[in-house]
Amino acid sequence: MRSEVWGPRNLRPFTLVEVVGLWLAITLPMGFFVFGVAPFFVDRLPYDAGLIFWACVIAGMVVQFLVAIAVLVGEGQVWTWAQLRRRLWLTMPRHPKTKRAVPWALIAWPVLGAVLCALISEAFFPILDVPFASRLPAWMVPDYGVISVLATHENKGAWHLLAFAFLSSVFNYGLGEALFFHCVLLPRMVATFGRWAWLVNGALLGLYHVHKLSFMPTVILSSLPFAFPAQRYRSSLLAILMHGVEGIFLLLAILLVITGTGG
Repeated sequence: MRSEVWGPRNLRPFTLVEVVGLWLAITLPMGFFVFGVAPFFVDRLPYDAGLIFWACVIAGMVVQFLVAIAVLVGEGQVWTWAQLRRRLWLTMPRHPKTKRAVPWALIAWPVLGAVLCALISEAFFPILDVPFASRLPAWMVPDYGVISVLATHENKGAWHLLAFAFLSSVFNYGLGEALFFHCVLLPRMVATFGRWAWLVNGALLGLYHVHKLSFMPTVILSSLPFAFPAQRYRSSLLAILMHGVEGIFLLLAILLVITGTGG
């Protein structure tokens, strides 16, 4: 397994216990925010329940950023761009055999990822998500926990929704999930889990989404492809771009709601 490891040589591998511990350090707070804090404030504040829930989700994603920074500080990270790029795999994808740069991967993999996620959602939502959600207690799948509830006539012209979408995207596709799972966790998992590190990483990313509990089956399946190209080409940029395609659709959907053209 260790012969497959290439890239920064001074990364200390994470053990299974450490990986699970870090996963719990971000998943438990997210669960607390969406199942504890959100219902508390929804019942007491005269604001849109969907926005309260969304704010709690963003708070949970901020925890990922803080945990990721704590890991880097604990490792004695040198805070220069050159060092960060190497240790977080924020580098040009390189072929695993020739080690030559493959810039085409920055376009091909995000496109492939978008197609895969769309196919997974279309194929498995009715046969996995619907039966799964029907067996969950109502308090675990509140109506206001689905972002589509914001698509109302009342939210036409509500430009503050764009701020929520921006913050959500930053801490989802950049400083939160992407930083924690693909930039910090994955490079330190490769030596321990070998060629299957991407699979473990993707499964943990999917299972982290307790705020999307009713969609958990397809969330897990659609999370698996992100880490594969990142590990193969030793570039977290591929995972970030693949995952970030979702952010484009999110921003477009919110703009449609704000302008009242979303139907």
